[in-house]
Amino acid sequence: MRIVLPPPLAERARAVRAGTEPAAPLRPAATVVLLRDVDGLEVYLQHRHRRLSFAGGVYAFPGGRVDPADARAADASLGLPAQEWARRFESSVDEARAHVAAVLRELEEETGVAMDGHALVGWSRWVTPRFERRRFDTWFFAAALPGGQEPRVATSESHAGRWMHPLDALRALDRAEMAMLPPTWWTLRELAERGTLARALADPPAMRRHTVGWTTDGEDVVMALPGDPAYPGDDPLEGT
Repeated sequence: MRIVLPPPLAERARAVRAGTEPAAPLRPAATVVLLRDVDGLEVYLQHRHRRLSFAGGVYAFPGGRVDPADARAADASLGLPAQEWARRFESSVDEARAHVAAVLRELEEETGVAMDGHALVGWSRWVTPRFERRRFDTWFFAAALPGGQEPRVATSESHAGRWMHPLDALRALDRAEMAMLPPTWWTLRELAERGTLARALADPPAMRRHTVGWTTDGEDVVMALPGDPAYPGDDPLEGT
C-alpha cells in the first residue's frame, strides 16, 4: 500500500521532519480483530462515520483509547497474567494491564460482545506517523467471536458493521469501494495468508512495533509499508 498525502498533510510532514512543527504526543489505544469461521475465515469491520475528525469514513476493527481506569483492572480478567502480556508486547506491566482491559471494554461498548482476556491473542502494535495531528500507539489483538453472541453497532462513531472474508475486503479496497488505514490493510493481508480461524489464532505474526514509512517523491510526500520499494525504513523517532 502506498498513499500520496494531500498537500496540507504533506506540508505538515515536511515541517515535522524539519523540526519546525512539533509532533503530537502518542496516546495509548487498543483494537481487537474479531474473527469467526463461516465458509472460511471472516473478520468483523466497522464503518466509521465520515464526520469523525480521525479516520472518518474508513473501515476499521473495534477499539479505542486506553482510559486511566483501565490500569486498575484485576489480573483475573486479563486471561494471561499482566507480566505475560507485558513480555509479549515488550512493555511495562502497567501498560499491559491497561491495554488488555481497554480492548475488552471497547469491544463490549462498541459491539455488545463480552469476553474475557483468555480469548485474546496478541497480534501486533502500530504507531501513528509523526505528522498526524492525532497519534496513537495501538495494540492489536485477535479473538474468535464467542458462541451465542453477534456484534452490533453500539457506538456513535460507526454507522454499520459487516463480516467479510479478508480477501474480499482487500479486493473491495482495490476497487475503491472501501477505505481503510494502512494497519487494517496490513492485518487483513496477514489474515488472508493464514486462511482459517484455527491457524490465525494458533499462528499470530511475530510481535513487532510497526511504523508507517514516509518519504518524499518529487513534490509528493508518500506513505509506504515494508515490502514496498518506496519504504524508507522505520523512523527512529516514531515512538516519541
